[in-house]
Amino acid sequence: MPNKDAALKYRANLANTSHGDLFIAVHCNSAGRHAGGWYEKVVVGKTPKTRTVKKRGKKIKQTYYVYQYQTVWKENVAKGTETYIWAVGKNDAKINSVSQNDDYTGEIDSTSAITLPDPSDPAEKARMLVYAQNYFRKSLNLADLVEKEFEATGRISRGVKQRNDKGIWVLQATGMPSVLVEIGFISNKEEEQYINSDKGQEEIVTNIFTALKAYKQKLESRTEPLQ
Repeated sequence: MPNKDAALKYRANLANTSHGDLFIAVHCNSAGRHAGGWYEKVVVGKTPKTRTVKKRGKKIKQTYYVYQYQTVWKENVAKGTETYIWAVGKNDAKINSVSQNDDYTGEIDSTSAITLPDPSDPAEKARMLVYAQNYFRKSLNLADLVEKEFEATGRISRGVKQRNDKGIWVLQATGMPSVLVEIGFISNKEEEQYINSDKGQEEIVTNIFTALKAYKQKLESRTEPLQ
């Protein structure tokens, strides 16, 4: 693909033209500026000073501060897994169970160059309704199963999420249940090593595959309704 936007569009189009039953995107997350951490200048103190200034023709004393700075090491602490689904709209009652924390520091498969589906367009509004009725619960169920599998192996789960201020193209443009799995932060040295290790990769694949099997069994049996 020539660029990121073309790659995003290709993935969604491929899923749609293939008439897929399910879409799973697997990503490595990233946060902050440098893996492990970075040096940053911070204020560690201030000293009050006075100076004489003119105000309306009169000389007055004014207090100001001289700040002391120190360069400190800021550790890149963001870590954990998170799974995204398309939540349709932030005011929809159906998405109350989806985490919408403001502590998000990673990256998602979003784009600014491609126009995202417009909910005010009648055709898109109809598609959103179909998604809400047919795909939302399935997507949420699979995402929840994936995060539970990660937790079961001792991973930190940041939960099932959807950013409402920035869209995720591969979720919003696919006509099927869809999830985007962030398997960990490569900007965190510990998680980067885990993701690159044979043990870590085997566990991650097993987690997602086990969740997929549980989802498929629940979907086929219909004995336990999707929540």
